[in-house]
Amino acid sequence: MIKEGKFGTAEATYLITLVIASKTFYTSIRVMIKNTGTAAWYMTLVSCLVSIIFFLLISLVMKRFPGKNLVDIFQLVTGRFFGKILTLVFSAYYVYYAGSSLREFLEMIKAYNLPYTPPSLIIFAFMAVVIILAYIGLESIARLASVSFYPIFIGIALILFLAYPYYNVRAIFPIGGYGIEETIKSGFFRSSAYDEVIILAFIINSIDGVKTFKKVGIYSILISGVAVVFTCLCNIMAFDYTMASENVSDLFQLARVIYFSRFFQRIESIFLFIWIIASLITVGLAFYIAISIFCKAFKISNHRPLILQFAFLTFMVTLLPEGLIELAKINIVVMREYSMIIIYGIPILVLIISVIFGKRGDRQCLKSVK
Repeated sequence: MIKEGKFGTAEATYLITLVIASKTFYTSIRVMIKNTGTAAWYMTLVSCLVSIIFFLLISLVMKRFPGKNLVDIFQLVTGRFFGKILTLVFSAYYVYYAGSSLREFLEMIKAYNLPYTPPSLIIFAFMAVVIILAYIGLESIARLASVSFYPIFIGIALILFLAYPYYNVRAIFPIGGYGIEETIKSGFFRSSAYDEVIILAFIINSIDGVKTFKKVGIYSILISGVAVVFTCLCNIMAFDYTMASENVSDLFQLARVIYFSRFFQRIESIFLFIWIIASLITVGLAFYIAISIFCKAFKISNHRPLILQFAFLTFMVTLLPEGLIELAKINIVVMREYSMIIIYGIPILVLIISVIFGKRGDRQCLKSVK
C-alpha cells in the first residue's frame, strides 16, 4: 500500500483547519452575506453544528472498522466492485475540487493583483508547486501546514484588528437577516464548506486511529468556524451587508482600506503572502488526496507515476468555467453547498448498510472480501 508517513494530532489539526479556513480568502464570505444578510456571521455556527453531527456519524463508521481507511471500509461493506465505484467518486470530486479552487485563485489574483499576466502562466506556475507537494507526499504537506498555520492565522487576525476604525456595530442590525428560516436553511447546506474534514477518514492510518480522528475533526471544524465567524462579522461591520455582498473577496477589500498614515498602508501585501501559501496547501492537499484515493482503490503502492496524469485532469477542470460568474454559480456552489450529499451522504449510507447487515472490521469480514 501507499506509504503516507505519520504525523501528530496538532499537525493534522493545522492541516485540516487551514484547508477549511482558507475559504475566508475567497468568495465564501460574500456569498454567505448575500444569502442571509446580517445573519451571515452566526449562520456559520449552524453549519459548524451540522458538520459536527455528520462527522460524528462518520466516526461511527470508522469505529466499526478499526485500522481501516474509508476506501477499505467501502470495499468491506459494499464489495470490491461497488466499493471501487464509491472510491472513484471521491477521487473525481477531489480532482474537481482542486481544479475549481485553482480557477478561483486565478480569477481573484487576476482581478486584484496581476490583471495583465497571462492566465496560463499563473496556472502553470501554481500547478508546478502543487505537483512538487504531491511528489513529496502527505507527511511533508502536513509539516508545511504546521509551519504556515500561525503566520496565516496571525495575518488574518492582524487584518481584522487593524481595520477596527472602519467598524460600525450598528451595521449588524437587523440581526435576524433575511429570516430565521433562510438562516437555518443556508446554514444546513453551507455545512458543505466544512466537509474537507472527511479527508481524515482517508488518511486515518497516518494519525493514530479513531480517537485522534475524532479529536482532530472536531477541533478543525470549531477553530475554522470561529475564524469564519469573526471574518464575516468584521466585514459586515466594515462594509455593511449591502456592499459586502458585492465584493469579490471581502477580506482582501478589508485589507485594502487599512490606512493609518503614508508610512502604514497597503496591508494587502500581507494578505497576498498568506493567501498564496494557504491556496497552495489547499489545492496541493486536494490534488494529493485524489491520487491517494485512486491508488488505495486499485492497490497501487507508488502514487508518483500518476501525478502528471492527474495534473492534466486538474488542468482541464480549471479551464471548464468561462469566467468568474460561471465559476461562482456552478463550481463554487457545488463545492460549498451541495457536496455534502456526496461527502457526508455516502459514508453515512455505508454506516447504515453495515449496521443492517451486521458488518464489522473483523476477520470474518476480511475473508468475505477475499
